[in-house]
Amino acid sequence: MKLAEMTFADVVKAALMVLVLAVAGVAMAADRAEAQQSNLPRCPRNHKASWHNCFGTLTADNNKYVGEFEDDKRNGVGTYTFANGDKYVGEFKDGMYNGQGTLTLGNGNTYIGQFKDGMFNGQGTYTLANGDKYVGEFKDAYPNGQGTKTFANGEKYVGEFKDNKYNGQGLYTFPDGTIFVGEFKDHKHNGQGTYTLANGDKYVGEFKDDYPNGQGTYTFANGDKYVGEFKDGMYNGQGTFTFTDGEKYVGGFKDGEYNGQGSSYANGNKYVGEFKDNRYNGQGTLTLPNGDKYVGEFKDDKRNGNGKEFAANGTITRSGYWNAGDYSAGSRIKMVKDGGTYTVPVTINGVLPLHFTVDSGASDVQIPSDVVSTLIRMGAITRSDFIGSQEYQLADGSTIESRTFRIRSLKVGERTVQNVKGSVAGPNGSLLLGQSFLETFKSWSMDNTKHELVLE
Repeated sequence: MKLAEMTFADVVKAALMVLVLAVAGVAMAADRAEAQQSNLPRCPRNHKASWHNCFGTLTADNNKYVGEFEDDKRNGVGTYTFANGDKYVGEFKDGMYNGQGTLTLGNGNTYIGQFKDGMFNGQGTYTLANGDKYVGEFKDAYPNGQGTKTFANGEKYVGEFKDNKYNGQGLYTFPDGTIFVGEFKDHKHNGQGTYTLANGDKYVGEFKDDYPNGQGTYTFANGDKYVGEFKDGMYNGQGTFTFTDGEKYVGGFKDGEYNGQGSSYANGNKYVGEFKDNRYNGQGTLTLPNGDKYVGEFKDDKRNGNGKEFAANGTITRSGYWNAGDYSAGSRIKMVKDGGTYTVPVTINGVLPLHFTVDSGASDVQIPSDVVSTLIRMGAITRSDFIGSQEYQLADGSTIESRTFRIRSLKVGERTVQNVKGSVAGPNGSLLLGQSFLETFKSWSMDNTKHELVLE
């Protein structure tokens, strides 16, 4: 919105000139040739005589006053013409503009209205040479109170002013038909308001510094609607976007786009999960019109990563890995770099998440004794889970004997394997994902480019 401010520096300058001339009596001279403009008698030609209840002419430094005097001061009706071309016609009191008057400035600006102590005070009209105009209340030379500001380009503000700025309730209209109705502060939309665009779009809600901020409703001319949070004029936070074709989104927004957790409904499909930049990205559930369902990972609106497909009756129809929408029977688990090796996230018996190194040279899943003790304290391993002991050959050819136990469930990524054999290593041993886990799959491999463990 264009919010041009009215300049009054020239008016203040004129007021100061009046004050200077009020004490410049030594330069006064009577001009009997001046036409009579008052019912009062003419003032004496002798400047040392008292000018009281008379009509006369006073000149000083090429400035000129013609009008009524009382107690040697300008009092009553008169005309003051300045050397620079400024001119005031109206009422005076004690040498200053007071009452009704017209001030015409040399730059073409004009004020018509009430004055007090040399300044605009009360009702008045200020017209700029460029065609801009203010009509309303003034206080101490500035618009204060109710008023109307009309611009030469067709824009218009009607409402409250404070110190020459829009403050309070107001109505701002643009030449193209755009309208704002609501609260202003320091020349800007601030608070509750309604913004109606020329194309029929409408926003109703909170504003801050000319932009929608906070709760609001944006209704498009075609019937689409957003209800929710705004920040700096954009959808930000929680909101609901409803489309006329039946599509609907409920959830998080950032910078005007779907971002975060949300739900979308379109063409009979329902998606609940994570969004990024208006697309399915992250974990989510997609339910089709026939009741079939996919639960898993998405990227750019496509199934991407580990997931499962369910029939309408709840039966799993496919489980595996998708790449840009294409299905693979295997699962892919992202590996995490840990020093010089890569590990995968593993959950033991549903309670303890740990990072294991994949080691096809290890016969079993190996867990250090201190971790086993922790699992026992947590109740995740009981006495009945221990199944004996076994000798294991180390890489250097030597053998050791370790206790063995049953891992009731071992989850890697989205794949869970039941009843996996594990062995207890010393307290300084490593967490190893060995053959007792790997051999439960048809095949396994490591994608060194994507740093993923592939299980099929």
